[in-house]
Amino acid sequence: MIKINYTNKEYPERLLKINKRPNEIYVKGNMSLLNSFGIAVIGTRCPTSYGKRMCNRFTKELVQYGITIISGLANGIDSIAHKTCLENGGNTIAVLPNGFNYIYPKENENLYKNILASNGAVVTEYSINEKAESKKFLERNRIVAGIAVGTLVIEAGYRSGTSVTARITKEQEKPVFSIPSSLENEKGITCNLIIQNGAKLVTCVEDILEEFENHKFEKKEIQNSDIFVDEELKDLYNVLTYKPQHINDIAKKLTCDIKEISYKLMMLELEEKIIELPGKNFIRK
Repeated sequence: MIKINYTNKEYPERLLKINKRPNEIYVKGNMSLLNSFGIAVIGTRCPTSYGKRMCNRFTKELVQYGITIISGLANGIDSIAHKTCLENGGNTIAVLPNGFNYIYPKENENLYKNILASNGAVVTEYSINEKAESKKFLERNRIVAGIAVGTLVIEAGYRSGTSVTARITKEQEKPVFSIPSSLENEKGITCNLIIQNGAKLVTCVEDILEEFENHKFEKKEIQNSDIFVDEELKDLYNVLTYKPQHINDIAKKLTCDIKEISYKLMMLELEEKIIELPGKNFIRK
């Protein structure tokens, strides 16, 4: 862990320019990413299947153009953005609402470790033993927006923390991008509202790139033979193949309780790494 004061040359240049900049930040991992060309990818903690697909798609394509993915390590869209980035060999920065000894949410501790193991960076303004609390989530959001050159809103409900980050991005005179959502989707209310208020409606990554005329982008093919899977789910994922297997057979192979297997299968399915077929059969996606 490295402590960086705002007077140090290592302090992120874009962060110096924001209102209420943190006087000091704590960093683990690849510090050079703090000044890289990065887009904040943010959204609800409870995305719909549409939100998950859009997060996967846009994150993957941003990575293809060499863009760093910045988010807040929260459940939902944040986690999907970080994981998709890692799966596709990209660079990601996680900004925490807590100190390094109290990773929040706890279930993302493995994701936090994998970000560091994959040459990513983790940033916080809180000392090592500080725990997350409500006001710190909003404080965290100004850093997410501050490090990024712009913010992409994937999916978000009304009056969410995501809307605050979008507003902060706009106040920092940076572009806000939003994926439009169905009027019937409660998780998409903020997306449509911020478009009404001036955010750019985007239907492809190129809609984002064209806002940065002074930056040269080069698209690369992604080599991702290794799919990123949380440690607690790896044993199960490794048992699965592209040939259907019944849940009872999977449980026997792992000598695990059927309830535990069901839970882990559900988690892998939510992350769109496996597919459930009729009759409780499962295959890799």
